[in-house]
Amino acid sequence: MKAVRTELLKLKRKRLWLTVLLVLGFELSWICAMTAISLGREFRAPREMGYLIGQTSQVHAMFLPILITVLVSRLAAMEHDGAMMPVLFAANQTRNSLFAAKYVLAFGVATFASVSVVLTVSAIGAMHDFPADVPLMGSWLLGLVLAGVGVTAVQLVLALLFARQVVTLTVGMIGGLIGSFATFVPPAVGAFIPWQYPGLVTPIRLDVADGGVIVGFPLVDHLGLLVAVVTVIGIVLVGACQFAFVRRTTK
Repeated sequence: MKAVRTELLKLKRKRLWLTVLLVLGFELSWICAMTAISLGREFRAPREMGYLIGQTSQVHAMFLPILITVLVSRLAAMEHDGAMMPVLFAANQTRNSLFAAKYVLAFGVATFASVSVVLTVSAIGAMHDFPADVPLMGSWLLGLVLAGVGVTAVQLVLALLFARQVVTLTVGMIGGLIGSFATFVPPAVGAFIPWQYPGLVTPIRLDVADGGVIVGFPLVDHLGLLVAVVTVIGIVLVGACQFAFVRRTTK
């Protein structure tokens, strides 16, 4: 907790929250505009929350890795810009605690972003008289939170290991693009691509009939297994990335 408080103190004049709010605000604006256009047309799909999840999940699957990337890049840049890492280590801050503190902050913001998206989609549904579906929305939120575990670890270790943040930003932007196509990739393949996790754990798929008419929103097969795999791999990635950071900076 002390390391986390130290990280928060470093951020006092960095305006990091402004960056987060700009990225998240742009995503939420996109979601609101997209759903307004979609619902403003002749609406022939079943009036269920699954429709809104299907319409917006790809947007968040793209933006979540990008938000995490921008965030960890800013967190790591504080140490790289002033060559502060050797100073911190000389002042008895451990490498493990530095990684853990930055990870807690980044994962916390990622969770906040996912909660904001789910609440926004729920509010849009309520405004358009969509029946509430708390279990479905809850499973979507849980999956999104757990999907951020591995992505945050990978992007953070890249940001900490490479002083030039162009590496981290490039990987994150490409990862966001890859994530937006998660529904088109077989789950057995997507399970090995952390950036696809936000889309992989989306609880429904759109059932489209001939003529492009949406006729239903079936639950994803073996959703619980997918979430479990994403969680386990995410936890493994956290440990592996922390170990990689400690080993690299020790040499």
